[in-house]
Amino acid sequence: MDLSRHHIIQKIINAIMEGEANDVLNLIELGLKKSMSVEELLEEALIPATKQLSDIYQGANFNIPDVLLSSRAIKAGTYALKPLFPKKFTPNKIVIGTVEGDIHDIGKNLITMFLEFSGFEVIDLGVNITPIQFMQAVKSYNPDILAMSAILTTTMGFMSETINILIQHQLRDQVKILVGGGPVTKEFAASIGADGCADNPKDTVKIAQQLIGKNNSFTPKYP
Repeated sequence: MDLSRHHIIQKIINAIMEGEANDVLNLIELGLKKSMSVEELLEEALIPATKQLSDIYQGANFNIPDVLLSSRAIKAGTYALKPLFPKKFTPNKIVIGTVEGDIHDIGKNLITMFLEFSGFEVIDLGVNITPIQFMQAVKSYNPDILAMSAILTTTMGFMSETINILIQHQLRDQVKILVGGGPVTKEFAASIGADGCADNPKDTVKIAQQLIGKNNSFTPKYP
């Protein structure tokens, strides 16, 4: 059966929600053969599926094994698309991680992919990263931006603690701070002294570009 672009998109979303990583890879390959762009596959399939999973995470009842399988399916899709990202010279550097006490990484992984696609070098520290670990990463990697994610309201305070530790170690002035995640608001970001706040991949890229002095919007050349 010759699937239309719409059906391919819907099947990718369904495969992600069902945790079928191999099906996601096969469908992405089919979409690329049909001249679907990386942008289309990201924005029409992977991002909507990620949002659905994030909504499930926020709920009171969810099956952890099912969510983990779906998360792996998203990762499979992002890694399949990553080799198609355009190569940039001397990229600006971003350190990113999910804060202490929080193990959610679906949204962070997708944002990481968008940042890499737009030309940033991204050092992903992973999840459950302590303020000390963030500080040490800033010291070791000397990034232009430190990006922190929190999905739980109970972990948001570690963003403020990280900034305070950077101040104590005289590192705050050398790095821009970008925060995000479901419960993180612009008002909260301002209250802790962050430089920016974003709640979706495109806004993250746009704000990151602004923070390093590149005021162009997110318009990479997709294959």
